[in-house]
Amino acid sequence: MDAIIEKPNNLGELSRFLSETNSQKTSHIGYCGEKEEEIYQTLKEAFISDEGDIKFLIARNRTGEILAAIGFDIEETVAEVWGPFNKTSSIYLQSQLWKQLVNENPLIQKFHFFINEENELQQVFMNEIKAKKTGEHLILEIKEQNFDKVIEMKSEPFKHSDFQAFEMLHNAMFQNTYYDGKTIIERLNDRNMLKILKNMSNELQGYAYFEVDTEMREASLEYIGVSKNAQSQGLGTRLLKEVLTEMFSFPQINEIKLTVDRANSQANRVYMKVGFEPKDILISYRLKL
Repeated sequence: MDAIIEKPNNLGELSRFLSETNSQKTSHIGYCGEKEEEIYQTLKEAFISDEGDIKFLIARNRTGEILAAIGFDIEETVAEVWGPFNKTSSIYLQSQLWKQLVNENPLIQKFHFFINEENELQQVFMNEIKAKKTGEHLILEIKEQNFDKVIEMKSEPFKHSDFQAFEMLHNAMFQNTYYDGKTIIERLNDRNMLKILKNMSNELQGYAYFEVDTEMREASLEYIGVSKNAQSQGLGTRLLKEVLTEMFSFPQINEIKLTVDRANSQANRVYMKVGFEPKDILISYRLKL
């Protein structure tokens, strides 16, 4: 297939292409959003280096239409791969994009992919490049109109006197995670919130950390945890309901999405119980060079 491979020079055009392509389950990539303005903002913030170089490649046909694209969201030697996005059925075309972008970024040692279960073309591509499947995940969604808000809160905002107990519980529950206890505390502000649940003896039973981006009209529940000796008492459900009530208190937020491990049926039942519904199944892959 005749195609011109180049760096995109128009973020608006690229955002439209990604939005259109990613809105279809058969070409959906989990790392990329579906809203054009959200994609545009992320491209600007995460894909352009300090020197102005964009970590994206596109393929155009002779009339200038974008046929395929791929991008790397790079953190040191690791990249989350946006794509490949491909309007054609040509594995060869996207292989060219992939190889060229890999060659342009020789410091990357590990690549992560997040592909919709119905995106068969990219699952074939994962086999071709010998990427290893690492898990299956559910995208859950809840809309404000389908959620019964909590009137009386039992959780309370984090206080510095809670730090030691919180850090111990968080680091025990989520080892090797992206935010350790100390990092969460450093991130706290009027949009990044940590709620704490205690018993009558003032002992920490559970916590939830969430972030709200009012500009992008997004809210994300990053962590929720209940200590072992406080489980099977309905506290996880209670805490989840209270946190969702807090998130929906922002007028810009009318829906919330979560990515959860598909195999964790016990936790997923809690999410479904409060009103979350399954939206997509995503497969994660990893490739080490």
